[in-house]
Amino acid sequence: MREGKGRTYKNIRKIFFVSAICAALLCGCSVIRIDIRKVRDLPYTVVDEYDVPEEMRQAIADQEQESFLYTWANEGRLYIARGYGKQDTAGYQIQVDAFYESSNVLVFATTLLGPEPDTDTDHGTTCPYLVIQTEYNPKHVITK
Repeated sequence: MREGKGRTYKNIRKIFFVSAICAALLCGCSVIRIDIRKVRDLPYTVVDEYDVPEEMRQAIADQEQESFLYTWANEGRLYIARGYGKQDTAGYQIQVDAFYESSNVLVFATTLLGPEPDTDTDHGTTCPYLVIQTEYNPKHVITK
């Protein structure tokens, strides 16, 4: 009879332990809904490659072979870099389609424009990217 109670007690402990682990895991996870509805447009300035802070320039150089979105904050400013990775020819341009704030993110929409038909594209591969500067904002940046 005692043996049965011992097994029941052990089973209850196991169930409690597994339940506690599951509850802890579920509580530790959260889902954030990204709302991309525009609240307001944000002012920005396109930064010349020579005016990009050195630390950011190095990070871009390390990532430029692949598409990337990189943000860097410094002295009340937020820098956002959008790269399109390695392209087989030169002559690409990046157009900013939108830059705005939603309720919980900053949305940075760009388009890679191909070389014009009359552009000399015999310069080998390139890795086009664009850097903008705006006032610091702690929200995450997403591309659209």
